[in-house]
Amino acid sequence: MQNKWLARLQILTGSILLIDALILFGTAKFNVGTVLPAILGLGLLSYSLKHTSWQRWLAAKRYRLRLWPWFKLLAALWLISLLAFFCTLAIPDRIQNPPSTLIVLGSGLDGTQPSPMLRARLDTALIYAAQYPKAQIVVSGGQGFSEEISEADAMQRYLLAHGIAQQRIMQENQSTSTEENLLFSYRLLKEKAAGPVLIITNDFHTLRASKIARKQGFPIVDFASAPTPLAIRYNAWLREYFAFASSWLLGEL
Repeated sequence: MQNKWLARLQILTGSILLIDALILFGTAKFNVGTVLPAILGLGLLSYSLKHTSWQRWLAAKRYRLRLWPWFKLLAALWLISLLAFFCTLAIPDRIQNPPSTLIVLGSGLDGTQPSPMLRARLDTALIYAAQYPKAQIVVSGGQGFSEEISEADAMQRYLLAHGIAQQRIMQENQSTSTEENLLFSYRLLKEKAAGPVLIITNDFHTLRASKIARKQGFPIVDFASAPTPLAIRYNAWLREYFAFASSWLLGEL
Protein backbone atom coordinates (compact mmCIF):
# COMPACT_ATOMS: atom_id res chain seq x y z
CA MET A 1 0.00 0.00 0.00
CA GLN A 2 2.80 2.38 0.87
CA ASN A 3 4.46 1.81 -2.50
CA LYS A 4 1.15 2.51 -4.26
CA TRP A 5 0.76 5.85 -2.48
CA LEU A 6 4.39 6.69 -3.12
CA ALA A 7 3.91 5.96 -6.82
CA ARG A 8 0.82 8.18 -6.91
CA LEU A 9 2.72 10.98 -5.20
CA GLN A 10 5.56 10.65 -7.70
CA ILE A 11 3.13 10.72 -10.63
CA LEU A 12 1.36 13.79 -9.22
CA THR A 13 4.63 15.61 -8.53
CA GLY A 14 6.05 14.68 -11.92
CA SER A 15 2.89 15.85 -13.69
CA ILE A 16 2.89 19.20 -11.87
CA LEU A 17 6.56 19.80 -12.69
CA LEU A 18 6.09 18.89 -16.34
CA ILE A 19 2.92 20.98 -16.80
CA ASP A 20 4.58 23.96 -15.11
CA ALA A 21 7.57 23.70 -17.45
CA LEU A 22 5.42 23.32 -20.57
CA ILE A 23 3.36 26.40 -19.68
CA LEU A 24 6.51 28.49 -19.26
CA PHE A 25 8.02 27.04 -22.44
CA GLY A 26 4.93 28.41 -24.17
CA THR A 27 5.93 31.91 -23.06
CA ALA A 28 9.47 31.46 -24.46
CA LYS A 29 11.07 31.02 -21.05
CA PHE A 30 13.96 28.58 -21.47
CA ASN A 31 16.41 28.50 -18.56
CA VAL A 32 17.51 26.14 -15.82
CA GLY A 33 14.48 27.17 -13.75
CA THR A 34 12.13 25.79 -16.41
CA VAL A 35 14.20 23.05 -18.08
CA LEU A 36 15.15 21.30 -14.84
CA PRO A 37 11.52 20.88 -13.67
CA ALA A 38 10.74 19.35 -17.08
CA ILE A 39 13.61 16.88 -16.71
CA LEU A 40 12.65 16.04 -13.11
CA GLY A 41 9.00 15.67 -14.06
CA LEU A 42 9.79 13.32 -16.92
CA GLY A 43 12.14 11.36 -14.68
CA LEU A 44 9.54 10.91 -11.94
CA LEU A 45 6.83 9.92 -14.41
CA SER A 46 9.13 7.48 -16.17
CA TYR A 47 10.30 5.92 -12.90
CA SER A 48 6.75 5.59 -11.55
CA LEU A 49 5.00 4.38 -14.70
CA LYS A 50 7.84 2.08 -15.78
CA HIS A 51 8.94 1.01 -12.31
CA THR A 52 9.32 -2.68 -13.18
CA SER A 53 11.44 -1.88 -16.22
CA TRP A 54 13.63 0.39 -14.11
CA GLN A 55 14.13 -2.35 -11.54
CA ARG A 56 15.16 -4.80 -14.25
CA TRP A 57 17.58 -2.27 -15.70
CA LEU A 58 19.16 -1.69 -12.27
CA ALA A 59 19.41 -5.41 -11.57
CA ALA A 60 21.10 -6.10 -14.90
CA LYS A 61 24.41 -4.64 -13.64
CA ARG A 62 25.75 -5.00 -10.12
CA TYR A 63 27.41 -1.57 -10.14
CA ARG A 64 24.03 0.04 -10.88
CA LEU A 65 22.55 -1.54 -7.76
CA ARG A 66 25.51 -0.28 -5.73
CA LEU A 67 25.29 3.24 -7.10
CA TRP A 68 21.50 3.58 -6.84
CA PRO A 69 21.38 4.16 -3.02
CA TRP A 70 24.12 6.77 -3.34
CA PHE A 71 22.19 8.49 -6.11
CA LYS A 72 19.08 8.64 -3.91
CA LEU A 73 21.15 9.98 -1.01
CA LEU A 74 22.64 12.73 -3.17
CA ALA A 75 19.19 13.59 -4.52
CA ALA A 76 17.83 13.84 -0.97
CA LEU A 77 20.73 16.08 0.12
CA TRP A 78 20.19 18.29 -2.93
CA LEU A 79 16.48 18.63 -2.12
CA ILE A 80 17.33 19.54 1.49
CA SER A 81 19.80 22.20 0.34
CA LEU A 82 17.22 23.54 -2.14
CA LEU A 83 14.56 23.74 0.57
CA ALA A 84 17.00 25.52 2.90
CA PHE A 85 17.78 28.00 0.12
CA PHE A 86 14.08 28.64 -0.52
CA CYS A 87 13.49 29.19 3.22
CA THR A 88 16.34 31.71 3.28
CA LEU A 89 14.82 33.61 0.36
CA ALA A 90 11.49 33.76 2.18
CA ILE A 91 12.94 35.62 5.21
CA PRO A 92 11.29 39.09 5.44
CA ASP A 93 13.33 42.25 4.85
CA ARG A 94 14.70 44.21 7.81
CA ILE A 95 15.72 47.74 6.90
CA GLN A 96 17.89 49.05 9.73
CA ASN A 97 19.28 52.29 8.28
CA PRO A 98 17.27 55.13 6.69
CA PRO A 99 18.82 55.21 3.20
CA SER A 100 20.26 58.24 1.46
CA THR A 101 20.28 56.30 -1.83
CA LEU A 102 18.08 53.63 -3.40
CA ILE A 103 19.70 51.36 -6.01
CA VAL A 104 17.30 49.54 -8.32
CA LEU A 105 18.90 46.62 -10.16
CA GLY A 106 17.89 45.98 -13.77
CA SER A 107 16.07 42.85 -14.93
CA GLY A 108 15.34 42.86 -18.65
CA LEU A 109 12.96 44.74 -20.94
CA ASP A 110 9.96 43.98 -23.14
CA GLY A 111 10.80 46.23 -26.07
CA THR A 112 11.37 49.57 -24.39
CA GLN A 113 9.21 48.77 -21.36
CA PRO A 114 10.31 47.14 -18.09
CA SER A 115 9.65 43.41 -17.86
CA PRO A 116 7.15 42.22 -15.20
CA MET A 117 9.95 41.45 -12.74
CA LEU A 118 11.59 44.82 -13.36
CA ARG A 119 8.23 46.58 -12.90
CA ALA A 120 7.93 44.85 -9.53
CA ARG A 121 11.33 46.25 -8.54
CA LEU A 122 10.40 49.73 -9.73
CA ASP A 123 7.04 49.65 -7.95
CA THR A 124 8.86 48.66 -4.77
CA ALA A 125 11.29 51.53 -5.36
CA LEU A 126 8.34 53.94 -5.65
CA ILE A 127 7.13 52.84 -2.22
CA TYR A 128 10.51 53.51 -0.62
CA ALA A 129 11.01 56.71 -2.61
CA ALA A 130 7.82 58.03 -1.01
CA GLN A 131 8.91 56.77 2.42
CA TYR A 132 12.35 58.41 2.08
CA PRO A 133 11.69 61.55 -0.02
CA LYS A 134 15.25 62.87 0.28
CA ALA A 135 16.86 59.68 -1.03
CA GLN A 136 18.51 59.68 -4.44
CA ILE A 137 17.68 56.79 -6.79
CA VAL A 138 20.25 54.95 -8.89
CA VAL A 139 18.78 52.90 -11.75
CA SER A 140 21.33 50.30 -12.79
CA GLY A 141 21.29 48.29 -16.02
CA GLY A 142 23.01 48.34 -19.39
CA GLN A 143 21.65 47.52 -22.83
CA GLY A 144 21.30 43.83 -23.61
CA PHE A 145 21.96 42.29 -27.01
CA SER A 146 18.28 42.29 -28.02
CA GLU A 147 17.25 45.45 -26.15
CA GLU A 148 16.45 48.71 -27.94
CA ILE A 149 17.49 50.96 -25.04
CA SER A 150 19.39 50.49 -21.80
CA GLU A 151 17.54 49.11 -18.81
CA ALA A 152 18.57 52.21 -16.87
CA ASP A 153 16.90 54.46 -19.45
CA ALA A 154 13.67 52.43 -19.36
CA MET A 155 13.71 52.45 -15.56
CA GLN A 156 14.20 56.21 -15.44
CA ARG A 157 11.27 56.73 -17.84
CA TYR A 158 9.07 54.53 -15.65
CA LEU A 159 9.96 56.44 -12.48
CA LEU A 160 9.45 59.81 -14.18
CA ALA A 161 6.04 58.67 -15.43
CA HIS A 162 5.12 57.79 -11.85
CA GLY A 163 5.99 61.17 -10.39
CA ILE A 164 9.65 60.89 -9.37
CA ALA A 165 11.56 64.13 -9.96
CA GLN A 166 14.32 64.05 -12.58
CA GLN A 167 16.91 65.43 -10.14
CA ARG A 168 16.46 62.44 -7.82
CA ILE A 169 17.50 59.89 -10.46
CA MET A 170 21.01 58.83 -11.46
CA GLN A 171 21.67 56.36 -14.29
CA GLU A 172 24.24 53.56 -14.34
CA ASN A 173 23.83 52.22 -17.87
CA GLN A 174 26.95 50.13 -18.54
CA SER A 175 26.44 47.00 -16.43
CA THR A 176 25.65 43.58 -17.87
CA SER A 177 25.55 41.46 -14.69
CA THR A 178 24.63 41.68 -11.01
CA GLU A 179 28.30 42.06 -10.11
CA GLU A 180 28.68 44.98 -12.53
CA ASN A 181 25.35 46.51 -11.41
CA LEU A 182 26.72 46.81 -7.91
CA LEU A 183 30.33 47.61 -8.79
CA PHE A 184 29.49 50.46 -11.17
CA SER A 185 26.79 51.82 -8.84
CA TYR A 186 29.26 51.73 -5.95
CA ARG A 187 31.78 53.73 -7.97
CA LEU A 188 29.09 56.26 -8.82
CA LEU A 189 28.14 56.65 -5.17
CA LYS A 190 31.74 56.89 -3.95
CA GLU A 191 32.15 59.98 -6.13
CA LYS A 192 29.21 61.57 -4.32
CA ALA A 193 30.12 60.32 -0.82
CA ALA A 194 26.67 58.78 -0.40
CA GLY A 195 25.54 57.41 2.97
CA PRO A 196 23.41 54.32 3.74
CA VAL A 197 22.16 52.46 0.68
CA LEU A 198 18.99 50.44 0.09
CA ILE A 199 19.33 47.97 -2.80
CA ILE A 200 16.06 46.91 -4.43
CA THR A 201 15.74 43.68 -6.37
CA ASN A 202 13.42 40.66 -6.55
CA ASP A 203 13.03 38.34 -3.58
CA PHE A 204 14.97 35.50 -5.23
CA HIS A 205 17.90 37.82 -6.02
CA THR A 206 18.39 39.48 -2.65
CA LEU A 207 20.67 36.89 -1.05
CA ARG A 208 23.21 36.79 -3.87
CA ALA A 209 23.12 40.55 -4.38
CA SER A 210 23.74 41.13 -0.66
CA LYS A 211 26.79 38.86 -0.66
CA ILE A 212 28.23 40.56 -3.74
CA ALA A 213 27.57 44.07 -2.38
CA ARG A 214 29.29 43.39 0.91
CA LYS A 215 32.28 41.84 -0.83
CA GLN A 216 32.57 44.92 -3.04
CA GLY A 217 32.77 47.18 -0.01
CA PHE A 218 29.34 48.78 0.44
CA PRO A 219 29.75 50.08 4.03
CA ILE A 220 26.11 50.50 5.10
CA VAL A 221 23.62 48.57 2.99
CA ASP A 222 20.14 47.10 3.39
CA PHE A 223 17.96 45.25 0.91
CA ALA A 224 14.32 45.41 -0.12
CA SER A 225 12.68 42.49 -1.91
CA ALA A 226 10.19 43.02 -4.72
CA PRO A 227 7.77 40.09 -5.02
CA THR A 228 8.25 37.75 -7.95
CA PRO A 229 4.98 36.92 -9.79
CA LEU A 230 3.62 33.69 -8.33
CA ALA A 231 3.37 32.00 -11.75
CA ILE A 232 7.16 32.05 -12.12
CA ARG A 233 8.28 32.51 -8.50
CA TYR A 234 9.59 29.05 -7.74
CA ASN A 235 11.10 28.62 -11.19
CA ALA A 236 12.99 31.87 -10.60
CA TRP A 237 14.04 30.68 -7.15
CA LEU A 238 15.30 27.41 -8.65
CA ARG A 239 17.30 29.25 -11.30
CA GLU A 240 18.75 31.52 -8.61
CA TYR A 241 19.85 28.47 -6.60
CA PHE A 242 22.23 27.56 -9.42
CA ALA A 243 23.20 31.19 -10.05
CA PHE A 244 24.14 31.50 -6.36
CA ALA A 245 26.23 28.32 -6.57
CA SER A 246 27.91 29.60 -9.74
CA SER A 247 28.73 32.97 -8.14
CA TRP A 248 30.18 31.17 -5.12
CA LEU A 249 32.38 28.96 -7.31
CA LEU A 250 33.55 32.00 -9.31
CA GLY A 251 34.50 33.83 -6.11
CA GLU A 252 31.97 36.64 -6.58
CA LEU A 253 30.44 36.19 -3.11
